[in-house]
Amino acid sequence: MEKKEEPKLTGLQKVVRACQYGVISSLERFFTWYGCLVATYPKTAIVCCILATLGGGLGLLRFYEEGDAAALVIPTYSEFRRNIDWLDNNFPREVRVHSIVYTAENVLTPKVIRTIYRQRRALDELAIGEKTFEDLCIQVPILKFPDEGFSACNRKEEKATTVDSWADFDDFAEFDEEFESFGENETGDGLFAPLLGLLMPQTDVNIDVLENWSDEFYPDLYCGCVEATETACFEQNIVELWGDQGSYNEVSDIKIAGLTEKEILETINNKNVSQIFLKDFNFKDLLGDVKRNSKGEIISAGAVEMKFFTTVNITAVKLYGTATRGEKIDMESFNFEGLMIDLLKDRSWFPAGVTSYVNCQRQFFDSFVGQTFKDADKLGGGYILVFIYVNVMLSKMNFVEQRIWLSVIGIMSVVMGMILGYGLCSLFGLFYSAAHTVIPFILLGIGIDNIFVITQTFNTLETTSTPAPLAERFGQTMKHAGVAVSVTTFTDVIAFFVGSNTVLPGLQSFCIYAAVAIFAIYALQVTHFVAWFSLDVRRQNAHRDGCLCCYTHKNFKSYEFSKGSLLNKAFAYIGVLITKKLVQALILILTAGFLVGGIWGALSLTQEYQPEWLLPPESEIAKWFSIKEQYFPSNGEPGFIMIKQIDIAREFGEIEHLVDQLAAPDQKWNIEKISPWHPAFRDYVNKFKKTNDSFETLIRNETYFRDKFTQFLYSPRGGIFQPNFWFSEPLKCGEPAPDVLLQAISYSHKRFERSGQWIPAMRKVQQVVKDTPFSNDSFPIALTYINWETDAIVGIELIRNMGIAMICIFITTLMTLGSWRGSVFVMMCVLFTSIDVAGFMHWWGLTIDITSMNVLIISVGLCVDFCAHIVHGFLTGHGNKEERVMYIMENIAPAVLNGGFSSLLALSLLVTSKSHIFVSFFKIFFMICVFGLFHGLVLLPAVLCLVGPTDEETKVKQKIETKPQENGHVPKTTHSNDSEKYLRENEQNLQTEYQELGEPLASELTESLLENNLRETAIV
Repeated sequence: MEKKEEPKLTGLQKVVRACQYGVISSLERFFTWYGCLVATYPKTAIVCCILATLGGGLGLLRFYEEGDAAALVIPTYSEFRRNIDWLDNNFPREVRVHSIVYTAENVLTPKVIRTIYRQRRALDELAIGEKTFEDLCIQVPILKFPDEGFSACNRKEEKATTVDSWADFDDFAEFDEEFESFGENETGDGLFAPLLGLLMPQTDVNIDVLENWSDEFYPDLYCGCVEATETACFEQNIVELWGDQGSYNEVSDIKIAGLTEKEILETINNKNVSQIFLKDFNFKDLLGDVKRNSKGEIISAGAVEMKFFTTVNITAVKLYGTATRGEKIDMESFNFEGLMIDLLKDRSWFPAGVTSYVNCQRQFFDSFVGQTFKDADKLGGGYILVFIYVNVMLSKMNFVEQRIWLSVIGIMSVVMGMILGYGLCSLFGLFYSAAHTVIPFILLGIGIDNIFVITQTFNTLETTSTPAPLAERFGQTMKHAGVAVSVTTFTDVIAFFVGSNTVLPGLQSFCIYAAVAIFAIYALQVTHFVAWFSLDVRRQNAHRDGCLCCYTHKNFKSYEFSKGSLLNKAFAYIGVLITKKLVQALILILTAGFLVGGIWGALSLTQEYQPEWLLPPESEIAKWFSIKEQYFPSNGEPGFIMIKQIDIAREFGEIEHLVDQLAAPDQKWNIEKISPWHPAFRDYVNKFKKTNDSFETLIRNETYFRDKFTQFLYSPRGGIFQPNFWFSEPLKCGEPAPDVLLQAISYSHKRFERSGQWIPAMRKVQQVVKDTPFSNDSFPIALTYINWETDAIVGIELIRNMGIAMICIFITTLMTLGSWRGSVFVMMCVLFTSIDVAGFMHWWGLTIDITSMNVLIISVGLCVDFCAHIVHGFLTGHGNKEERVMYIMENIAPAVLNGGFSSLLALSLLVTSKSHIFVSFFKIFFMICVFGLFHGLVLLPAVLCLVGPTDEETKVKQKIETKPQENGHVPKTTHSNDSEKYLRENEQNLQTEYQELGEPLASELTESLLENNLRETAIV
């Protein structure tokens, strides 16, 4: 008869059950032995844990923070990353861009202009060693004829290319006057475009006179004048309007001192000519929050930007290395930028109502690093709150049964695990970044759960089993608690290690750090914490004070009010409600509402990542980004098409084809502007050619092409393209052009609002460049492509990794639960929680970025903690479905709630943070806990009541798991005649423990034993 009642199992079910019982049985045997061992030799276990922590912590000597934004988010072996690295290694950036934004109610007033001018003059006085700002800035020619006239154009000395002295010519007086007149009155691109000419807009002005001169008198006279031209530090600064013939001097001081608001408005509206570079520049582009009158004239502005540029000594970088990780800069330039930052951030003398926001390029990388102890006050506060909560939950309201020091040890176990995990990761060369700063909060929230499970499992066994020796009791405790914390820890670790299977370096490092630290905490808690726990039990048995452990309470009795558990009683009542059909229907309707909102929000969720989000919000650079976005919204993202060394003359047609493709009508949605050099070169050659041969025929002659190419790049219209070429040797006026190792064609995108626009735009440009058949590699590159590439990767990585994590965790729960239906219920809760969290991220104003992706992936593992215990308790329970649901709600649900609440408590102070990382992390983790607890403690019990496995389906499992005796523990009987036997056994066990401690057994213990037995808290 008994065999007929057993359900038939399929072959796969038998395999799963066999795996389950094999895994669980092995873990139970191991933890029974391990718990006994630790409780028998607690001091040895404690010393071993401390030594392991110190040894692993030595790896922190290799700890380092990564400050390169590209290294955090761009896959190491991706084509985009290879291109970036190739440029940095072969053509490192020599130009450093710096910006200051000044704000006031109206910046077009004398007090603001004088403030800007004073800081600009202070830059000229700044020096490091023997070098000043002028030595380290980008020097560009001034559109001004040499003061010495044509005598300055004499190249007869060591630079001369002919034997004739241009000082002997006296037929160029008119040309001299015309040149001077042009410099003072005309406008145009200029004979000598700045090295950063791309930043200075090109204007369509007739400069044919200068262009004719560049052909007729090239190379000697023309090149001589080029070499004699004065230079100035390149900048874009509104005070240029009041400079004096290419410099700031006493004359400009007088101009600035006598300015009136009317003169400022007249100049900015009608006289946009730089008195430093003596050419037109639209200074209105430097203004933000501009207000105009009915005539369209500017009457005020809320902000103005100043830009200037410095250089990097690449030779010094190659010889002595870079001064900081993440960017290539020599030590001298690095230190000079530090002096600049100090100078520009000094606002103590600013007039009232005027402020500034500084962005020196060094600040960006300085702000990325040094964040290891970021918001340490909130982390410390979180640990204190969790300590108080743990102490309240573990202790009773009396002097002996309070566990202050055990609570401290529990927190210490988390800290020690973090040190050990960080040390091991650092030892193997994993980097740390700003995104990693949330890991200590995760570790605190997850690590505390194990403490509750261990302590309350001990209490449950104490109240449901007859006494046994202390070591044996801890063996039985770890037999149950060790398996429970192992399952949840393994699912968390699996989720993190699945997350590390990503192409994003920052996410990979984050997940490995978290996984290793979680496992280290787990190992320390089942050893270090259990060892101290066993000592604490000995203390309680000796009636020693919980705070002053040396003091013994001789007549101690436990108060009745400290024995009950209100939380268990509350959940018992909730369990009864959940068995009602009406309540179940309401729960299903509420779940459906959450799910609809989650799906709707998830479909509307956008992908957006900005590196500045990783910056500390209180930093100067973060404030600059905020003000820049407020006053100067971008018109479109600029980029460059980089073409490696090719035969330009023979592949000129491919360059034209590439440009035509990007400038085609079907790309109007994508490309705002493209600025190629080849049309200007074609026009220049055709204009001054001496024969009727076609342009293509002429440039096939290599000698002709090299000579004409140099001449073009020194011509009035061609000089602006010089920065677009990198030569094998320096380009010299009057000499054939060296080999072109790299060239760049600039373009800019339209302004896009969302990733659904900018990702296809980037991909289209990449495809057009890839399809152009150059003889060498070519690729597009832009600073914002780092963000766009990340957005393109994040969405795919998120779906892939969450899918893999769910599959791995499903297999794990199937093996440990041994029930298909139970595993499906667990994954249902995990899936619903993930959908709700993703959807409500949209409603809460979050996007998919590196931080949110990290938390979403690990949420798969965290959600298992809220439902796995519930399902396991239901499957191993007795009675019908309603009875088992009421049992798990009363005895298991409180522990799950404790774990979720303690996690929220650990993160609660992050709500006051201004950091994008911490705020995003808190919001997502808050939703994980809320939705996870709802699905685990409300929806799942209701579903189990409706469609959970029946008692018949679990009989086979119960027969295997149910034993009349568990290693010395038999079910506690209720017969009164067992009391004396119970007392004698317990007294004998206590006597043995006290002999181990070398202390006598107090007689009061025997007298109070019947009144104060063991805890009544029931938890799994």
